[in-house]
Amino acid sequence: MRDAIASVEIFAHRGDEPVQRLSLVIGAPAANREAGTWTCRVALANLHRSEELVGRDSVEALTLALARGREWLLALETGGFVLYRDRAGSEPFLFV
Repeated sequence: MRDAIASVEIFAHRGDEPVQRLSLVIGAPAANREAGTWTCRVALANLHRSEELVGRDSVEALTLALARGREWLLALETGGFVLYRDRAGSEPFLFV
């Protein structure tokens, strides 16, 4: 994503399956002056293509993008994956 302002690599482990390397990327909020709104992109590389969230201001758009990323990660955990910051699985990936 060209306008990325934040990103993190996450390693998803589930049983004996190969470890999945994912990248959660958040773009910079951008104003849409014609519509009077702001947009912010989010992607979870290898699973979810870039998605554009729309808010009334930059903070709302950014918050919506972060929430979508969190939804995707929670869905992985619900599907039995354990998320880590490293391929070896020694440092859990925790999000609030």
